[in-house]
Amino acid sequence: MLVMLPEIVVIAAAFAVLLADLLLSERRRVILAPLAMAGLAAAMVVTVVAVPQSGEMLGGRFGMDPVAWWFKVLFLLAALVSVALSMDLLDGRARVRVRGIGHRGEYYTLLLATVVGMMCLISARDIITLYVALELATIPLFVLAAWRRDDALSGEAGLKYVIIGALASAFILYGLGLMYGLTGQTDLAAIARGLKSTSAFWLAAAMVMAGVGFKLTIVPFHMWAADVYQGAPTPVTAYLSVASKGAGLAFIFQLFFRVMGGYLEDWAILVALFAAATMTLGNVVAIVQQNIKRFMAFSAISQAGYLIMGFLGPSAEGVPAMLFYMLVYVVTNLAVFAGIVWYANETGREEIKDYRGLSRTNPLMALAMMVALFSLAGIPPLSGFVGKFFLFSIASRAGFHWLVAVAAVNSTVSLYYYLRIVRQMYIEPTFDGAASLRVTSAFAATTAALAAGVLLLGVVPFFYEVISADTLTWLAALVR
Repeated sequence: MLVMLPEIVVIAAAFAVLLADLLLSERRRVILAPLAMAGLAAAMVVTVVAVPQSGEMLGGRFGMDPVAWWFKVLFLLAALVSVALSMDLLDGRARVRVRGIGHRGEYYTLLLATVVGMMCLISARDIITLYVALELATIPLFVLAAWRRDDALSGEAGLKYVIIGALASAFILYGLGLMYGLTGQTDLAAIARGLKSTSAFWLAAAMVMAGVGFKLTIVPFHMWAADVYQGAPTPVTAYLSVASKGAGLAFIFQLFFRVMGGYLEDWAILVALFAAATMTLGNVVAIVQQNIKRFMAFSAISQAGYLIMGFLGPSAEGVPAMLFYMLVYVVTNLAVFAGIVWYANETGREEIKDYRGLSRTNPLMALAMMVALFSLAGIPPLSGFVGKFFLFSIASRAGFHWLVAVAAVNSTVSLYYYLRIVRQMYIEPTFDGAASLRVTSAFAATTAALAAGVLLLGVVPFFYEVISADTLTWLAALVR
């Protein structure tokens, strides 16, 4: 029972939000966001305090291990912050009113449903549970992307996302079906024991890789990201930027390490080529973007290229490195999006040039965004630098020195386009007649906590290094 308790808590919170939305008057529905946050916080406490590091339920179809434990913490953290970033817009506290953005109860219920799906995804121990959990994690995101009913871009985003998502699911289902046909088993461990290196197996692996490539925005499966990021409501884009990537990484962990781990070395060069192409295209195309949400889409694509470098090393090193980088990415990306969401709420603007003079209209929000952008670029001693250092070390140890060189060049290129936003905020003059922009206390506290997390996650590994001679020892402790 304890193994599934966090999921039960989140499901209960989702039903509580939906019931409260049905029974309460419009004026009292302001409690829906705090209610959703309370449910997520309770699930986080349960996960940290009560859930064992290992265990199984449902006849072995649902399990817990240290990797699943850390993923669940990441998913709950991302959802908790996303609800906090959505409150001002949905509760009508934003200065710019957006038409067709209501229905708070359904919004938070769908968001909580995706969290349940992602948490079940990393705990699934057979391909049926795995696929159902993946669909539960992604289908509500299609609805959230099209949440602004009166906005053509939002409708387009939802339509494109559902079409591409359905295509990705078809690839994955076909690959999983082939694995079942080859082994006659649905249990992940049994499939791993029964698989042989045949042409059908490699076709199944290719299908799964293509489907997961859509979720992780790996080139050439990235084409949906920019349009969906731009069209979706800004708080949804913030959640989507970390949720889809987290779900994709959890799924690929399940298939690569539980099922096909014995064949990872055989496609290491393919993973390296995917990583190089993804980080290069993301960084190069981001340079010419003018809309900040499209800009962040290509930033997310480039970050996916760095992330999958962890698959080039042994699981004892690659798993903790990717988990740490995913934690860094969640905190850092949401810190940037906190500024984007807040600025859209106050001004309705989404172009990069619109951020001119922000350091003079709200210095604290500009500072938080600058810290997070520098972290995404990999500036030491911020957390982004530390996360990239561990991933680069793994690729280097695996003998892919050329990939480390490509990644280093791409990190340098990324500094240029991240500095474009910093330049607008700190160097360019403000708009004529620009006044100071307010920020609610809850939003300010959320942004400050995220910025502090960006700094703290960069300092802690360095502090540990003073004690330990092995840079990966601290990371490995994450999954023990």
